Amino acid sequence: MIIFGSVFFPFLRGWRGPGTWALGGWGLDGFLSRGVFSVGLVLAMFGVLHLVLAYGLFERESWARMLGLVIGFLALLRFPLGTALGVSTLWVLLPEESGAEYDRLARGDRQWNSAAASS
Repeated sequence: MIIFGSVFFPFLRGWRGPGTWALGGWGLDGFLSRGVFSVGLVLAMFGVLHLVLAYGLFERESWARMLGLVIGFLALLRFPLGTALGVSTLWVLLPEESGAEYDRLARGDRQWNSAAASS
């Protein structure tokens, strides 16, 4: 986001020059530059959160399903791709049968749903 801001908003390139305080000034350039930086930090935080979720689901941790549901609900706000991914995440993780099956997987009982294989 900092690179994006400096490329598309050239007047922001020197917003933290030598001798300037990072939170000083109330001009438009200070507001926009800190806004772009803040958006970048929030996006980085969500990126790390998604990596933690991927690790938890891959390792079948007990907390990963709940984190996946929270992130799935938050993804509904990011139209259009995030909404589609959020709906598919909730479709998979929200039903009660999915919760019971995930709990069995997290415990390591190896009693997976094999209804398709048994018919």
